[in-house]
Amino acid sequence: MTEQISPDKTSTGTRRRTPRLSRPGKPAAAKATGTPRGAVRPPTKSRRRPAVIAAGVALAIVGGLGSWYYASTVGNTVTVLSTQTDVARGATITSADLTTLQIAGGQDTPAFTAAQATDVIGQTATVDLPAGTLVTTANVGAGISITAGESIVGVALTVAQLPNYPLAAGDRVRVVDTPIAQGDPPATSPKSFVATVFTSRFDEGTGTWVVDLVVPSQEAADIAARSATGRVALILDAPKGE
Repeated sequence: MTEQISPDKTSTGTRRRTPRLSRPGKPAAAKATGTPRGAVRPPTKSRRRPAVIAAGVALAIVGGLGSWYYASTVGNTVTVLSTQTDVARGATITSADLTTLQIAGGQDTPAFTAAQATDVIGQTATVDLPAGTLVTTANVGAGISITAGESIVGVALTVAQLPNYPLAAGDRVRVVDTPIAQGDPPATSPKSFVATVFTSRFDEGTGTWVVDLVVPSQEAADIAARSATGRVALILDAPKGE
């Protein structure tokens, strides 16, 4: 009888070992020293920097103070007067020349408030006031007043007899004798009279400037007589103290 050999046995009678295969879908065991697959790592601790924190606190304080200052100053405003038209030096202030403007309160300014408008109307601009200028005690005044011993004399002058620079109330001038037309210049210094401009206006009918002058009463007659001849000229002098 012939002996049959089992498939699991070799010819020597030793059982053949069949290698075991890993089942699909099961991962291999992780090494003991590694991190298990799928495990969640603990969060990394952040370092606190005192300088950065202090800077953030300082910025927050500064921002809060800025907001408080803006709210307090904007909410505390004062309505003052300003010019809405150009006002020439020496001109009388009218209601049409004025408008209002709001400024922050607490400022040390001599500006007139809106409630003082009636006090400003009728006063004289002591300097040129372009539109948008604050009306203050420094650029508006009562104008020229006549005192005892003074008189007002009107002098009619052509454009050739006075400076081209516009005259204004309070200007210091001199009324000077001039020779006849085409005459020789005087051999000595001509007679002159010191005066102060009270008002000035242009007469379109005659094409001349009419200037009212404040002069000493004892000289008023001499100036009026010379003005009637037309042989005078007006000189503009610098203000006192300049």
